[in-house]
Amino acid sequence: MSTIETAILVIQGLLGLIMLASGGVKFIRTDFHTTQFDQFGYPQWFLIVTGGVEVLGGLGLLAGLVFAPILGVLGGFLIATTMIGAILTHLVRVDDPLSASIPAAVFLVAGLVVMIPELLTFQP
Repeated sequence: MSTIETAILVIQGLLGLIMLASGGVKFIRTDFHTTQFDQFGYPQWFLIVTGGVEVLGGLGLLAGLVFAPILGVLGGFLIATTMIGAILTHLVRVDDPLSASIPAAVFLVAGLVVMIPELLTFQP
């Protein structure tokens, strides 16, 4: 296994754990996140949906390490699309400074790093 392949697997595992934690705290509706979603102008049910998608994405990333790599691709896709929504929320919906989007941008890139190599070599 090459160094790059090892790095991608490490990124996949770390991103999976981070998304489990991030989605979990949204799913249980912490005060910080309920206030933040109010500021974004989103209904509280969307907080639960967002947390659920992050948890599913994290589980997919982790399951992809153990079972079928395509699960990691699906998890990476869920995370990437969710992070695009987060970036747009910060930059367009609430006009936050660019720095508010940095974590979501990092997670977006990590999700793509996990997805793209597997998709390029995928053979059904």
